[in-house]
Amino acid sequence: MIRDGRPYSNENGFEDGELISERRYDEIRLVDEWIRKNIRRNRRILTGRTSYRLKHILQNDTGIYLTNNAFKDAMLLAGYAPVDPDELNWRYRIILVKEENYNTSPFFKWVKENYERECSPEGDFAEDMIYDKDFPGLAEHDVIRYYLDDIGACNDAISVFEELWKEYERARS
Repeated sequence: MIRDGRPYSNENGFEDGELISERRYDEIRLVDEWIRKNIRRNRRILTGRTSYRLKHILQNDTGIYLTNNAFKDAMLLAGYAPVDPDELNWRYRIILVKEENYNTSPFFKWVKENYERECSPEGDFAEDMIYDKDFPGLAEHDVIRYYLDDIGACNDAISVFEELWKEYERARS
């Protein structure tokens, strides 16, 4: 909901009234830069691109943790109004720039097409690939595996990758 022109959340008795203006200036500046760099207006409402999901993408990119309310406040101040301010996790008519220019490797496309919006370990892996600007563009098993090892991916993520790769290979043959 919006109170006095600013977002305010109450989920199961937990009140979140934190505003972006309560954060340190360097964090505010980085959040503002991230929004300007990564978000563009769109006519459609994209499913899965709620304030809650976006704040996690921001945190992954910048290392800055915000509450959902503080992120909603930053979006509101940047000129992005929610579709329905009474929803807990706001949806917007936006697109992420990263989605416009996503990796075009055959493996990347295959994972994105088959798992992006799925709520599963495979779907989580797809989301991580999409928002990792350093994810390898080469669709070669060893290159991707080396990258996952290099960034210290957990064993579960590596197992999911191995299963996805096997499925991808079967789909290609």
